Amino acid sequence: MDPECSQLLPALCAVLADPRQPVADDTCLEKLLDWFKTLTETEPSLLLLQENPSLVELLSHVLKSQDVSSRVLSFSLRLAGMFAAQEDCFQYLQQGELLLGLFGEVGPLCWVAWNVPTVRSGWIQGLRSLAQHPSALQFLADSGAIDTIFSLQGDPSLFVASASSQLLVHILALSMQGEAAGYPCLQGGAWPMCAWKIVGHLEESLCATGAPQVTQALNVLTTTFGRCHSPWTEVLWEQLCPLVARLLERATIPAAHSLVDLLLNVARSPVFSSADCGLWGTVTEALNCLSPLQVGPLAVGMLKLQHCPQALRAQALGVLLQLLACVLKATAQAPGPPGWLDRTEGSSLTVDALLSSKAACVGVLCQTLAHLEELHPLPQRPAPWPQEPLLSAAVTVLRLCRGLVAPSSSVGARLCATFAGCVRVQRAALDFLGTLSQGTSPQDLVTQVFAVLLEYLESPDSSPTVLKKAFQATLRWLLSSSTSAGCSNLSPHTLLFLRELFTVLQKRLCSPGWEVRDSALEFLTQLCRHWGGPARGPPAHPVHRLGGLPAKGCCAGPH
Repeated sequence: MDPECSQLLPALCAVLADPRQPVADDTCLEKLLDWFKTLTETEPSLLLLQENPSLVELLSHVLKSQDVSSRVLSFSLRLAGMFAAQEDCFQYLQQGELLLGLFGEVGPLCWVAWNVPTVRSGWIQGLRSLAQHPSALQFLADSGAIDTIFSLQGDPSLFVASASSQLLVHILALSMQGEAAGYPCLQGGAWPMCAWKIVGHLEESLCATGAPQVTQALNVLTTTFGRCHSPWTEVLWEQLCPLVARLLERATIPAAHSLVDLLLNVARSPVFSSADCGLWGTVTEALNCLSPLQVGPLAVGMLKLQHCPQALRAQALGVLLQLLACVLKATAQAPGPPGWLDRTEGSSLTVDALLSSKAACVGVLCQTLAHLEELHPLPQRPAPWPQEPLLSAAVTVLRLCRGLVAPSSSVGARLCATFAGCVRVQRAALDFLGTLSQGTSPQDLVTQVFAVLLEYLESPDSSPTVLKKAFQATLRWLLSSSTSAGCSNLSPHTLLFLRELFTVLQKRLCSPGWEVRDSALEFLTQLCRHWGGPARGPPAHPVHRLGGLPAKGCCAGPH
C-alpha cells in the first residue's frame, strides 16, 4: 500500500465507525471496495492487515457496536470476506472470532440492521468472497451460515434471493472440487459436509408441497448443471433424479418452467452426452405431462441436441407440431406425408384445451412458429423435415387471420374466431413463411404462398408492422424462386405474381403513412439490389429492369 494512503487509512476508518458522520452515498464505499480488491490482488492480505491494524479495529467496532449505518455494515461484511479469501488471512481473522461474529448465526442476523436488504446482500457477497478454500468450507458448515443461506432463498428481495441461490451453487461446486477423481464412492451418500447439507436441503425442497421451495431447489440445480461439468454432477443427478421425476406425478406440476430449464441444462451437459442416468425417461414423461405452453422450449431443446435418442426426437417433434396439425385437420387441409399426424395424436385434446383461452392459444401458436423457425436452418433438424405440411399450415394460419378459410368443423370455427385479426399471429406466421422459402416446395403450394402474400399486401386492414413482415416474406420467396443472380428464369406463375405485385407496390409507395412507404421502398430497393445487375449508362426505372415487366408511373410523395 502506498505510504500516504496508509497514513490516511486510520482517519478513514474512524469516520466510517463514527455514527455521527453518516455516509450518505454508496458510491464512495464501492470505490473503496474496488481499491481494496486491487490491493488484495497485488499484495498479501495478511500483510495488509498486519501493517494497517485500523482495518481490523474497524471490523471489531462494527461487530461490537450496533449503531453503525446499514451502508457501513454492508461495506464491512464485504471487506471482511474479501480479506478472508486468502487462507492465511482467514486464519488471522478467525483468531479474534471476527468472522464468526460477522457471518455466524449470532452475528448481524440478530441486529435490527439485518432487516435492510443491502445488509443481507453484503453478508452474502462477503461469504461469496470468503468461500475459496477448505478452511472456509469448514467454517460455513460449523457456523450455521449454510442454514442462513437456505432461509435467504425465500427473501422478499429478489436480488438477495437470487444471490443466495448462486452462493449455494458456488459452495457445492467448491466442496466437490476434490471429489472428481473418486466420485463413484459418493454413491453411498459420503458427501463432504457442506455438500451433504446442501444436497439434503435440495431433497427436502423437492419433496415440499409449496411451489416456492420446489422452485428454489430447481433453480439451484439448474445453475449447478449449467456451470459444473465435472463427473460428480452425474452422481448428484442419479441421487435427485427420482425426486425430480416425482414432480411430474403431481396433479398440478409445480415450477414447470424451472423444471424445463433443469432438464435442458442436464441434457446439454457434456457429462450426460453418453450417459442416461434416467434423464431421457424423465424428459419423455415431461413431454407427456407438461402443458403445451410449457413443453415447447423442452421439445425444441431436445431437437437441437446431437445426442438425443431418435425416439425422443420423434416425440419432441410430434409435441411441437400438435397445434399446426390440428389447424390443418380442422380446416380440411391435406394432412401431409403418411405418418405425420400419427405423431400428433393428442392434438384434438390439445386444441380443445387451448381454445378455452384465446391468449393461451395465440401464445402457443406464436411460440411454436418461432421454435420451428429456429430449427429450420439447423443441420440436426429432424429428418425428413415436413416442409409441405408446415408450409400449408403457415398459409392456412394466415388465411384464418383474415377470415379466408371456410372451417370444416366446430374446432375450425373456433380457430377462426381465435386468430381473426390477430396481429401477433400474423407477424409470427409471416416470419415463419419467409423462413420456409429456403426449402423445396411444389408449385401449387408456392402459388398459394404468393396468393396469401398478395392478399396481405393489398389489404387496407394490414397494419404497418404486418405489411413490413409481408414485404420481407415476399422478398425471400421471390429471391428463392430464381436460380440465377437475375430474374430471367422466373416461372410464368412468378411473373404473373410480379405484375400484380407492382400494381400494389405503386399504391403503397403513395400511401399517406410513412411506415408503409418505408416498407415498400425498402422492398423495392432490396429487390433491385439482387436482381438489377450492374448499372450501365443512364439508370433505368427499377421496374423496367425486372424481367421486362411493364411499369406505370408511381409517385412516392414526400418521404
